[in-house]
Amino acid sequence: MDKRIVVLLILFVIIFEFQYIYMPNRKKLENLNALILKKEKEYTEFLNLCEKYKKSENEHSKGLKVVPGDFSFFSYLNDLIDNFNIRANVGDLKILPSEDISQYLLEKIQIDLNLMSLEQTLSLINKIEKTKGLYITRFEMKRDKDKPYLLNISTIISCLKQK
Repeated sequence: MDKRIVVLLILFVIIFEFQYIYMPNRKKLENLNALILKKEKEYTEFLNLCEKYKKSENEHSKGLKVVPGDFSFFSYLNDLIDNFNIRANVGDLKILPSEDISQYLLEKIQIDLNLMSLEQTLSLINKIEKTKGLYITRFEMKRDKDKPYLLNISTIISCLKQK
């Protein structure tokens, strides 16, 4: 009788350890390994996008560029939003006061974009920087709380116009 109780007790301890110690920790380890692989993939993607950006940055010159006086800055940004198909991502768009600087007019627009992927962000920034006379004067980027793989962006884009 005592042997049966000891065997049952040992069997109970083994089953208990397996069910409540080994299995949950194994699942945690599997989840952690999957998360590490995902983060490594995101990091390599980020490094590749940085290299791509550096290459594209070196391709265009750094001189002061100005757009003609009849250039419609707001229409251009509107077309840019449509071309990149990010109308749903636009949170807030504010036209800031213009500034007179000698023979130039500096127009500014603040735009908030929500739930943007890193690729979309890089393409949009690259397009804006390649456009003659447009400059990004302020840029803030934060991960979204609910979807950490997407970004919330707040930026001020300036346009330097001839008077």
